[in-house]
Amino acid sequence: MRHQKGKPVPRIADLMGKKLPSFGPYLEKRKKIIAENKIKLKEQSMAAELPKKKHFIPKKPIPAIKDVIGKALQYIGTYGELCNTEQVVALIDEEMCINCGKCYMTCNDSGYQAIQFDPETHLPTVTDSCTGCTLCLSVCPVIDCIRMVSRTTPYKPKRGLPLAVNPMC
Repeated sequence: MRHQKGKPVPRIADLMGKKLPSFGPYLEKRKKIIAENKIKLKEQSMAAELPKKKHFIPKKPIPAIKDVIGKALQYIGTYGELCNTEQVVALIDEEMCINCGKCYMTCNDSGYQAIQFDPETHLPTVTDSCTGCTLCLSVCPVIDCIRMVSRTTPYKPKRGLPLAVNPMC
């Protein structure tokens, strides 16, 4: 189940049929829908008995730090050996987003200007110019709100000025 540090996050779009932002009068509607959903879930959980948690028991001995140091060196290679087809893009979960704008500011200041904010709902959207740099993921305060998923189409950079059709030389 999706959560923000243990707090479950319901899908408002599934419960109500449309998306709602997290500010102003929309916030009151969201809170009311979430409260009603919590009451329903509580009634359902009272009827069902919770299973007991199983404790983790390691199958192998846990290695010491001295055993781990240097193990990854054999996997390090040159840039030419990297696969250019295995690229990722950011995917923002609108239900978990708290509209803080950190992803937007980071992408616009230090990234590729690939995140836009909807002027009405204040929800961030990722454009095609996303390079998969993961800056937005690293600054997002909500765990699992931004995920990096495989790119479906190859990345084609759109930088610089377009080539002139009739050069003026």
